Amino acid sequence: MVFDRRETLLLLTGDFFILVASLWVTLVLRNLSLPSASYFNANLVPFLPMFGISLVVFYIAGLYEKQTRPIRRVMGTRILGAQGATVAIAAILFFILPLSIEPRIILVIYLAVSVVAESTWRFYRMRYEMNDKNREGAILVGTGPAMRELYDEVNNNDRYLIKFVSLIETKGLHTGSVIATINAGYAAGVRIVVVDTFDPVVIRDMPALYERIASDLTLKDFASLYEEIFDRVPLDHLDTTQILDPLSRPHLLYDVAKRLFDIVLSLALSIIAAPFVILAALALAFENGTIFFLHERIGKGGRPFIIIKLRSMLLNDHGDPELQKKNRVTTVGKFVRKSRIDELPQLWNILMGDLSFIGPRPELPTLVKVYEKEIPQYWMRHMIPPGLSGWAQIHDYDAPRGPVDVARTQRKLSFDLYYLKRRFFGLDLAIAIKTLRALVAFSGT
Repeated sequence: MVFDRRETLLLLTGDFFILVASLWVTLVLRNLSLPSASYFNANLVPFLPMFGISLVVFYIAGLYEKQTRPIRRVMGTRILGAQGATVAIAAILFFILPLSIEPRIILVIYLAVSVVAESTWRFYRMRYEMNDKNREGAILVGTGPAMRELYDEVNNNDRYLIKFVSLIETKGLHTGSVIATINAGYAAGVRIVVVDTFDPVVIRDMPALYERIASDLTLKDFASLYEEIFDRVPLDHLDTTQILDPLSRPHLLYDVAKRLFDIVLSLALSIIAAPFVILAALALAFENGTIFFLHERIGKGGRPFIIIKLRSMLLNDHGDPELQKKNRVTTVGKFVRKSRIDELPQLWNILMGDLSFIGPRPELPTLVKVYEKEIPQYWMRHMIPPGLSGWAQIHDYDAPRGPVDVARTQRKLSFDLYYLKRRFFGLDLAIAIKTLRALVAFSGT
């Protein structure tokens, strides 16, 4: 692994013990004496759910992200915000549940102690991770912009356990050139080689590496490593069979469970959302114009369907460039967009099965026609139902909006295909959690 999963586990374990220790210190400060075992256990039991909530909130706050590490000036703020949210949730629970402890003072002291302890612990781990001598040298072999992107990301980010000592551009190389460079690196102590296994030059020279691989040379696939680091697929190095094979196999349990989840949750949320939609509809009615916009989108199998949204613009431009020039967000529209209330009518689309809660966002038919011509892999995103939120929505903050933008759509597609390749319950849950974080922060795409 180029980023150490053991480090994530260590952070998770360390966070738990830091939280337990923070409670013990809190009780010491609260009573100015060492707590007895029975007194500590009496407080520990009701705090255990709070510790679990803390770890979940830490995840939502991005404190376990693998590809970017919070910098020092924001680390304390993130921990304070995460612990503040945890304490707020726990305070509600403590006052609802019949617990024989004094939560008010203990929670205040615990918040201060845990923030200081967590910040100290995380800064210590950051200093350790940034020690360059802990990273192992590697050679990268292949060609194309994605290769340079991977090279720069790994070498400029101390989060990863490897560091590339060289990038071998295969384009135009003669037979044996790749092997000669790898052998030179091997002689200098390099034991990891990352290669594009679909590169013709690599395929040509691969047999000469078999003896090294059989001994102590570790060979890693470039595409897999790229996905591991960037959470998206490299489109120019994509093996489409890796996406088509999982999609062609039956996933009855997953598909049925996901559909059942969509139905139950959309029904429950519709009841909660109804008052907000009604109030927004009344405000839009007073603002003049239609209340709802009906947009045509492309769904599973390339079939069009109608998506329902509250009006936030002057008019429904249907993606027409000329009408877009005259269009703008209305006063009420700014609020319903910022609060995401304009998206709530799409719960009906989910209930009807046109949408799922999780999946690639549906696109306008006019844009789909262009992208299917310009981007060879684009049609694959229509192999599953589109979603209200997706992997691209929580990762690609430079997603295209409005007119045709092939370059930015290619990047967005790389996230969508990553989801298609790896989708499972855990990934859907991660998307749902991060979507909630974006909604709370009024961010995302």
